[in-house]
Amino acid sequence: MRSGATTTVLYPKGCKFDMDYYLSSHMPLVKKHWGPAGLKSYKVLKFPDDAEYSVQATLEWGSKSEFEKAAGGEHTAEIMGDVPNFSDGKPILITGEVTGSD
Repeated sequence: MRSGATTTVLYPKGCKFDMDYYLSSHMPLVKKHWGPAGLKSYKVLKFPDDAEYSVQATLEWGSKSEFEKAAGGEHTAEIMGDVPNFSDGKPILITGEVTGSD
């Protein structure tokens, strides 16, 4: 049986997005506050111009409950409040439990 959870954060195409700020400031902020709550790692993907979304962040957790605890924690307002510093698009967050991997 596999364990863990993944949160996918998607930013729509056509929105303003400052990748330098995202990588140098926002994601370290996420790791700083959500790392102690169970965030194991993250990856950031940039999609081609013809894709439906422009950027994706994939956050890996030990369990879905760790994500839920982090998302309900005191630092989430600061993390989400930082979004306008790099994007004018509203992020879409989807979290699911890992059911298989290799």
